[in-house]
Amino acid sequence: MAALRARVQARLDGNEPSDEELVVQASALTVETPQARDEGNDWLAMQDRDIDRWRNLAAALILVGSILGMISGVLILQGNPTNLLESSLFNNEASVEITGLVLDEDGRGLENVSVALQDATSAAVLQTTVTDRDGYFTFENMANEPHVLVVEAEGYTTIERTFTPDRVELRPVTMKTGEGTQEESEGAASTGWTLDDAVGLSSIIGGLTVITAFAGVQAAVESRRGAKYRRAQYLAGVSLLSRGLIIIGPTLILFGMIINVLARSDYDDMRED
Repeated sequence: MAALRARVQARLDGNEPSDEELVVQASALTVETPQARDEGNDWLAMQDRDIDRWRNLAAALILVGSILGMISGVLILQGNPTNLLESSLFNNEASVEITGLVLDEDGRGLENVSVALQDATSAAVLQTTVTDRDGYFTFENMANEPHVLVVEAEGYTTIERTFTPDRVELRPVTMKTGEGTQEESEGAASTGWTLDDAVGLSSIIGGLTVITAFAGVQAAVESRRGAKYRRAQYLAGVSLLSRGLIIIGPTLILFGMIINVLARSDYDDMRED
């Protein structure tokens, strides 16, 4: 090019150019042949196909793990122990028999102590009895609802105990010398963990398992589309909570997320970045 410029400038200046030939070194030229272009395009196409395969593999792993989570959630809901609670094992009987014991302060059974059973709401007397020589008393055909047990004896403080009958003995009633009335409560309310609470918790866990599994299915769809990398990963992270077969499902989803990281350059939003 420099020699060509010199010849043109010499002709413009009126000087005769030399007959020296222009020599171009072939090593200085880079010629892109059609074959070279085709080989480069083939390499890029093969690379894209490999990334697509990895992305599709990630989508398949996330989908399988989410389906396992969905199955686990359905099993939890179907195994809800509501029917068990309604069975005769836990269902309270309509009427029960109650046996109690009345003691003095020294722990000896008191005989001929008057024991009355009242309705907890209306205070109506339902049954009356007296203790035997060992201090025991029994009430039969008691409705399984709150009652008030009234224990009276001359020279002792009257005991009024609110309780709900069950199929076990009452806690012994200890009479103390004195006057007046002493109120007690037994089993009126329960503040501990109950089977009903367990049923509710089981239902909540089953519902959350199914919901997070659906998030995993959507994550698999996003991975297959290859449009939104971050959305696919976020949804897959939520689906880890689906706990498909305890650990198998989350493990598959986690491997799918790792493969997505390796194939993230194939997502549209990551290409824009």
